[in-house]
Amino acid sequence: MDAVAKQALSQTTSVSNKAVGRQALWFLVHLALVYLLVTSLTPWLAGWVEGFLLPGLGRPKSSSQFQFLFSHLLVLSFVPAFVTGLVNVKFKQQVVAFVWVVPGVILAYKFLWFPAPSVLQSHFTSAFHQYFAGGFLIPEYRDWQDFWSTMRSNTDVERGMAQLHVTAPFYAGVAYSIAGWIGARLDFRRKLTEKIDALEDSRFGPRER
Repeated sequence: MDAVAKQALSQTTSVSNKAVGRQALWFLVHLALVYLLVTSLTPWLAGWVEGFLLPGLGRPKSSSQFQFLFSHLLVLSFVPAFVTGLVNVKFKQQVVAFVWVVPGVILAYKFLWFPAPSVLQSHFTSAFHQYFAGGFLIPEYRDWQDFWSTMRSNTDVERGMAQLHVTAPFYAGVAYSIAGWIGARLDFRRKLTEKIDALEDSRFGPRER
């Protein structure tokens, strides 16, 4: 009996370790996806909104590409991550709820250890301005020489890049985790499909399924 119990315990431990390993692997996949969304999709989305959507709605371009991107980082990073996170309804992986932790820890570390520019400014005010404040003033560049000159001389570019690489992943991680949590528990896609079927049945009559 002892031998059987030991074998059963060993098998249970092995299965548990494999499950933990799979969850850890999926966590890394979701985390990488969040950072990929921020570094690739967010800048592209900013260019599309400013260059095509807003002019199409009759709102002419009023700022540079970088100024628009940095000034709307919260929306541009939160919305795509939230929509992508809804896909988790298919997998219902609980690790998605913790994706925000890694970007949150990095942001907290950067915020706490950010050096104040001078003794006349408080640490909190300086760090908040660096990682959360808006008010960017970045001119549009005309050529590559102008581009690199702006990159080197404009302090708002440095601040915006810090927010893009440190703050925006936190925004996206929170959105992704919230969406995954909602999707996994409410089965969003199933309910949406049922509503669409009900709407089509009311308009075109019952269909065979």
